[in-house]
Amino acid sequence: MMTNFNIEKTLFKNQFAERYQFILNYKGNDFKGLYHNGEITWFHPQPINYLKEKHLDKIESKVQKKMKKQLLH
Repeated sequence: MMTNFNIEKTLFKNQFAERYQFILNYKGNDFKGLYHNGEITWFHPQPINYLKEKHLDKIESKVQKKMKKQLLH
């Protein structure tokens, strides 16, 4: 399961290209990505290399929910 999730920093704050960099830990593996308008862009290592697509879909859904929740506060 996803054990840790943190928004590390905001890139291009208050600009058109504003993005949120996050990190999550899933079964001992750290994965980083960017979040923007409901879209997730993964850094290396790509989680699809370690997870089945259905597990990745669940993780991305959780990331989107957590991001929306944290960005509203």
